[in-house]
Amino acid sequence: MAKAKRGERPASNVAPARPRPRPPRADAVANRARLLEVAGEAFDRDGLAVSLDEIARRAGLGAGTVHRHFPTKAALVDATVAERVRDLAAQVRSAASAAADDDPAAALVAALTTVVERGAASHALADRLRSESGDIDAAVAEPVAELRTVLATLLDRAQRAGDVRRDLTPQSLDALLAAAHALKVHPSGGDHLVRLLWDALRPPPGDADRP
Repeated sequence: MAKAKRGERPASNVAPARPRPRPPRADAVANRARLLEVAGEAFDRDGLAVSLDEIARRAGLGAGTVHRHFPTKAALVDATVAERVRDLAAQVRSAASAAADDDPAAALVAALTTVVERGAASHALADRLRSESGDIDAAVAEPVAELRTVLATLLDRAQRAGDVRRDLTPQSLDALLAAAHALKVHPSGGDHLVRLLWDALRPPPGDADRP
């Protein structure tokens, strides 16, 4: 190994540390949030007819700001739907947190009810915008996984407390939510039938005695 010359630093085999990426500026974060809020309202009211430039105008921002955050309309569509699901996951967590310790079953029912009441709008928006999206399923994968994790945690707590039947799995909740939504929107259905479905979550007689 060659010796370093006088005045020179010895060679090092350690790669220099990469600089950490700087966090986005506060105004950029605020602008993105504003664009997603306005885009959601615009897509709800006007569907796919609204343009990126029109969304910028309604948000009070320049067209260049929109295009920096969302180069294409498909990117904005995907982000808008993902934000709706992310908001839903936050609402579910908030609705469930108050009752989680005192009444785990009530916390689970509160969470499921929130998904039924507010999740339908997210599904409807995704269906309307799918033809202009990039990949909605990929865009919502992370917030949907977050939502399912919250529900699975609440289910586990309620089952441990003996307040919800043991033969339910986190995967069962997807089917229950689909059934609850169908009951809610059916011409002969409504909230009372959804509540009957939630009542069926209670353990049958003798379930608590099973090993």
